[in-house]
Amino acid sequence: MRTAAGRPTLMELSTQFPTISSPEAFNKTSMNHTYEAFTTADIVLISFSLIISLLGLVGNGIILWFLGFKIKRNKFTIYILNLAMADLMFLLCCLVVLLCILLDIGTSIAPWTVLQFLLIFGYYTGLYLLTAISVERCLSVLYPIWYQCQRPRHQSAFVCVFLWVLSCLVTGLEFFVCVEWDEESLSHMKGCEIALFMFICILTFLVFTPLMVISSLILLVKIRMNSQQHHQPKLYVVIVTTVFIFCVFAMPLRILSLLWYQHLYYPEIFEYLTILFSSINSTANPFIYFLVGSQGRQIFEGFTILGALQRVFKEDSEIAVPQET
Repeated sequence: MRTAAGRPTLMELSTQFPTISSPEAFNKTSMNHTYEAFTTADIVLISFSLIISLLGLVGNGIILWFLGFKIKRNKFTIYILNLAMADLMFLLCCLVVLLCILLDIGTSIAPWTVLQFLLIFGYYTGLYLLTAISVERCLSVLYPIWYQCQRPRHQSAFVCVFLWVLSCLVTGLEFFVCVEWDEESLSHMKGCEIALFMFICILTFLVFTPLMVISSLILLVKIRMNSQQHHQPKLYVVIVTTVFIFCVFAMPLRILSLLWYQHLYYPEIFEYLTILFSSINSTANPFIYFLVGSQGRQIFEGFTILGALQRVFKEDSEIAVPQET
């Protein structure tokens, strides 16, 4: 899809979602745009996305520093550490892509290919890790005795490694499988697109997203049940809020990519909005940790980043096992 001015759309330029075209075609179309072809709305949205991405890089960098070197790791912080890495990778690639587009900086196909792959890779990894976080915390609520006594010691690390590998494999399938080499293979490529489209829909909307949402709803019920207690489960609040932000701000990016797979037309400004929303999603998590961990304190009244993170993540080892009556 192209604009009336003949400028390639953002899908063709930054390809946050994989193009189903040859690398040669991408190289010819993606570098032939001009700064003057952008509308004011485009520039405003891209600029906001750049600012938010910068904030997200700082926030996630702080999380990596504190969880990696200042706070003792536990079952939950391992997941958060990996989630921050995925968000940091996504935001960094998004920042580079948007700068290249906004400043009309041309580049060869190889760097663009790496950026495209890492963008999709970071998105999938974030989705999978959020699902794992929600499901495991839900299990700790439903089966607290098993969680305390029978849970494998290194389960978090094994799950994170598995999800990174799975994300890499899925990204590779989406990125490299359906490639059009010549005109004779067009019909075969169309069938490949349909199969890939169905696979992505099933994996995203019938497996990971439902697991994430259902687990978060169970945690939300747990929060409501504990609403009258003095000790609030801040860890649950963090998970539910993070999942809610993901569903609101990150899911439009995935839905838009699926529309693009089906060659459905939509206003071009939607592309820049989804970029902005995705940047907000990857940036929001560190601020959620800080706000929930602050316990309502003022910034200059005993609030520190380290203290806020400790108040949130220490609860991982303080889940009370209910007493049998």
